Amino acid sequence: MANTKIIRGYTVYYDDNAAKGIEHLAYVLSIEESDSKFSNARATGKLKFEDRLGRNYTLIYNFNGTFKVEARSGWW
Repeated sequence: MANTKIIRGYTVYYDDNAAKGIEHLAYVLSIEESDSKFSNARATGKLKFEDRLGRNYTLIYNFNGTFKVEARSGWW
């Protein structure tokens, strides 16, 4: 079952293996940086990003106005 978090007003779903990506979006990035990532994901459908430790994630826009973060291949 997916977890849910509100980040800067955006509803984001994620599985446990993407929890560090959620923390990165919510607590590490500045407001401007995270808003930029959400805007780009909304415009293109998805956006690849990595946290400061090099873990890879994808921010996916669900066309109902919500988002999902998925971990990509690599370590986490």
